[in-house]
Order: sequence, then C-alpha cells, then structure tokens
Amino acid sequence: MNLAWWWMPLLVILVVLAVAGLGWWWAGRDSTKGDAVLVAHTRRLTRLPAYRAALGRQRVRLVGLAVLIGVTLLPLAVAAGRPGTEQTIDPEKRNRDIMLCLDVSGSMFATDRAVLNNFAEIVTNFQGERIGLVLFNNQAVTAFPLTDDYQLVSEQLQGYADGFSYFSESEYDPIAGTANLRIPASSLVGDGLASCVNNFDHADEERPRAIILGSDNEVHGSGVYTLGEAADLAKEQDVRVYALNPKPQGTTHAQLSEASERTGGRAWGLDSAGATDDVTKSIEELEASRLPDVAPVHVRTDLPTVPVVLGMLGLLCLYPLLWWWRR
Repeated sequence: MNLAWWWMPLLVILVVLAVAGLGWWWAGRDSTKGDAVLVAHTRRLTRLPAYRAALGRQRVRLVGLAVLIGVTLLPLAVAAGRPGTEQTIDPEKRNRDIMLCLDVSGSMFATDRAVLNNFAEIVTNFQGERIGLVLFNNQAVTAFPLTDDYQLVSEQLQGYADGFSYFSESEYDPIAGTANLRIPASSLVGDGLASCVNNFDHADEERPRAIILGSDNEVHGSGVYTLGEAADLAKEQDVRVYALNPKPQGTTHAQLSEASERTGGRAWGLDSAGATDDVTKSIEELEASRLPDVAPVHVRTDLPTVPVVLGMLGLLCLYPLLWWWRR
C-alpha cells in the first residue's frame, strides 16, 4: 500500500502542530497580570498530598488526551494522503486455445487424478489463453468449454480430480456420460482425440491451438476414428497434440508418440522428469498472436476504509471524554 499524496499527511501534521504551538503560546501569555493577587506561603498548599494527587491526575488526563488526539489525527492524516494500491495491468490476451483431453476409462482410473493434477500445474503457467476440458471413454463429454476464467478452470480441475477418489464426496463425476453401454468398446482414444479437435471454435480464425492428451492408449474395440486418423484431423486443423502417458512403454506408447509427433507435438511419460515444464515450454513456443488494441493500464485502488474508521472511532472516544472532563 502507498500514498498517492505522500505530502498530505506531513502537511496535516505540521498544520496541527503549528496550531497547537500557537495555542500553547497564547495560553501562556499572562493576560491577567494586572489583576493578579499575590498570596504568601502557597508552597504549603502545593505540598499537600491531596493537591499533589489532583495535580498527578490532571497530568495523566492531559497525557491521555494528547495520546488520543494523536491516535485520532494520524489515521485521518493518512486517509488525507489517499492510501491505496497501484498495479499496471497488461490487458494483452493471447489468442491461443488449449484443450485438455482426458481418457477416463477403467485402465486410467488409478492415474487420472495425477493426470488432472498435472493439467492443473501446467495451466498455472499460462495467462490469457483459453482452456477447455473434454473427458472420454467410448464417447466424449465436454466438462467445460474453452474459457479464460482461470478460477473456474482451477475449481473444475480440482473437482474432477477429487472425483477419482474411491471414497469421493465430490460433486463432480468425471465418468458421467463417458460410457455408452450400446457401444462395445472402451478407451477409444481416436474418437476422444477427434472430439477434442472438434471442440475448438472460431475455425475460420488462425488461432494457435494445442491439445494436452492424457491417455495410456489401451484401446478396446473400434470407434469412428483410429488414433492415426485423429492425428491427421488435428494436423489438418493445425492443432498440435502433446500427450502424457502414465504407462510410457511398449507398442501403445510408441503409437501415441508417433501420432503426437505427426501433429508437431510430442509424448511424455506422466512421471518423466520435467514433463510439465516441457509441455509448457512447447506450448509457449507456439506463435501467439496478440490483439492490436492492447496497452498497459495503470490502475489505482483507493483503500481509505481502515484509516477513516480508526479516525472516526478516535473522535467517538474523544468527544465523550472532553464532555466528561468539562463537567
């Protein structure tokens, strides 16, 4: 927090001190010198215990009053200086779209929570990109469409991650609608990937697009698209695929790697060292066009509430005290 008018509190304090000093000087003038009455042996009176006690009480009152005035004055002086916060906001928006695509079939159930946590970690490295999430088994469901509401993205990813616990009480059901009993197949990665490709909007605009695919590529049965055909579809629409595989070995991983690389992307093992950073860096390397009407905006937020409230509380205490004292 800083002060917009840093000099104002100093000015207020100097003015108050000047007025107080002038009042002290004026009060010290012996305006009744001509009417003064000289009294002998007053020292005996001033040495009386009752007199000294009364004088002590008077000094305590004056000190207390001075402290209360100071405590009241200081917050009001700070409020006069316009306390607040300042920040420079860059309204730059990158027109990149990133679709998170997650296989929620039975073979992935034990690792999907880790994949979603990995997604969440990757998302924290972006700002301004639109993020979406598609869940699939033998059919795909859009968990949430492309959005730049990062609070919603974070809440949704955490909710679906919690939904993969065996004793979950989460309101999010990550497998709801992803298993069609009329389709004798599961983990149709080709169909899932194709659905993710088709979830991108603004097809007529040249927007850098990427898919982060979480799957072990253990396909059972056949769907509309094979993994290779879905990769070709992604390549046609200039969508790069980056895959995270919790079981990065064997033929299935090799197929996933080949399909990802065909689109200009790459596949990693979920637990590979630096996989999250590599995915982020790879997406950052995508050309990010910027909107033309962007310029840094300096925003100041005034925060006068606390000093004003403290000053008003001081005044509320000061006036009754002065009234009681005058009695």
